[in-house]
Amino acid sequence: MGTPGTYPYDAGIHPTGYTTRPWTIRQLAGLGDPEDTNTRFRYLLDRGETGLSLAFDLPTQMGLDPDDPRALGEVGRCGVSIATVDDLAAVFAGIPLDKVSVSMTINATAPVLLAMWIVVAEESATPPPALRGTLQNEMLKEWLARKACVFGLDDSFRLSLDVVEYCVRHLPKVNPVSISGGHAREAGAGRDLEIALGIADAEQYVRGMLERGFTVDQVAPQLSFIYGAHMELLAEAAKYRAARRLYARRMHDLFAPQDPRSQKMRIQVNTFGSVLAASEPLNNVARTTVQAIAAVLGGVQSLHVCGFDEATQTPGELSARVALRVQQILQQETDLARYADALGGSAVIEGLAGDIERGAADWLDRIAARGGLMACLRSGWLEGEIDEAAYHDRGPLVGVADADHSPAEAALVRQQRASGVIPGRRRPVSARPAPAPLARLRTAAGRRENVVPALLEAARARASLGAMCTAIGDGFRDRAARDAQHGAPAPAHRPPGTPDHPTDRRSDICAE
Repeated sequence: MGTPGTYPYDAGIHPTGYTTRPWTIRQLAGLGDPEDTNTRFRYLLDRGETGLSLAFDLPTQMGLDPDDPRALGEVGRCGVSIATVDDLAAVFAGIPLDKVSVSMTINATAPVLLAMWIVVAEESATPPPALRGTLQNEMLKEWLARKACVFGLDDSFRLSLDVVEYCVRHLPKVNPVSISGGHAREAGAGRDLEIALGIADAEQYVRGMLERGFTVDQVAPQLSFIYGAHMELLAEAAKYRAARRLYARRMHDLFAPQDPRSQKMRIQVNTFGSVLAASEPLNNVARTTVQAIAAVLGGVQSLHVCGFDEATQTPGELSARVALRVQQILQQETDLARYADALGGSAVIEGLAGDIERGAADWLDRIAARGGLMACLRSGWLEGEIDEAAYHDRGPLVGVADADHSPAEAALVRQQRASGVIPGRRRPVSARPAPAPLARLRTAAGRRENVVPALLEAARARASLGAMCTAIGDGFRDRAARDAQHGAPAPAHRPPGTPDHPTDRRSDICAE
């Protein structure tokens, strides 16, 4: 049994736990229009939310402007539509960016959104180094589990590292990547593979930055992790202990850091949407509460609780408020936050954590034996293992087989649906042309330069998200053509919408 705040941090990364530092209440929100999202953010902040989490619609995730024909039917469906700096400014209107932590659930287009975020800060008189928050920016798990990919694997990873490099150099309060195992769990992986994939991804990002000349202590303290919480309360609480312990030991053994922060796994948890039911949706309040308790007992740093209607739609105002209240009740009305390590010393918890850690270590050994994470992603082996696990029955959901809505509950469902943003609209883009900055962006991408400075220039000139992604893709193709002339193979670039693009393999791409 460990001691809170001491290596290997299985009992928690802070000596006093939540007694002096409560977990961040960070509810995910992102409605169709920037103004709608700003209204929801203000609503949640006024009611006690302590951190913002921004969800983007599928076209924004895929580098498409909302008036692009390929975006038809998807604009605003599973998050906010962002095309220009002015859209993002409208999301944060009246919100002090130097005081409120912002998490952005964005991956393939994370470099573009980072540039826009910085420009919004500049134009609102907020020094960019004062920005606080997290970019998901996790392209390895996208290739493995979620499939919202715009560029090839190597180019996608390079762009993620560009973001990490820029944040390490210039944005000390921003976590440049939120390393994820939770998405693989939602796709079918077990909890041991869930934490193994998070650790394998982290090690890949660290190695990538070491190759760029950074030290582990320059990079690792700004890494964060995102896992999920399932319904087995004790096993899930033990999972976070196992993850912290295994991560700390491997970081110590593989990279020999001098800064203790490089061995501390900071965890954001989302309650799992895969265990929510569309039938009898109010039962989901009980489900998400159980999952939230597991996360809190596991000592995580930040928590999102799903809305009870999230199995069928973007959360309505009522369900968003109820999810927020679940966290506040746990934080203020129970004794969960009064102890630094409430489960420390439990034989059951230690046994579960040991089993999970051994299983995760075995997965890491298997990944290494197959040539490492990138090789396993290219071969499809890991994806096949997850697909196989997804066939296993996860257990029954109470109230699904015999669902019978009461008149009051049916009225509530209708009200929630009526309160949502009507999705699928095409939205005009207010600005797009910026030929000189876009040309420089294309050149930077083609020369393997860090693209963020060029993206900043393009964002300031009001280039659209789609135009910036097109310029990056053109730069990659320019480089591939040069490499081909010299006989060097180049990673394939498959633009979204082509038949063999990885996003065409899944229908639930916008599920977070």
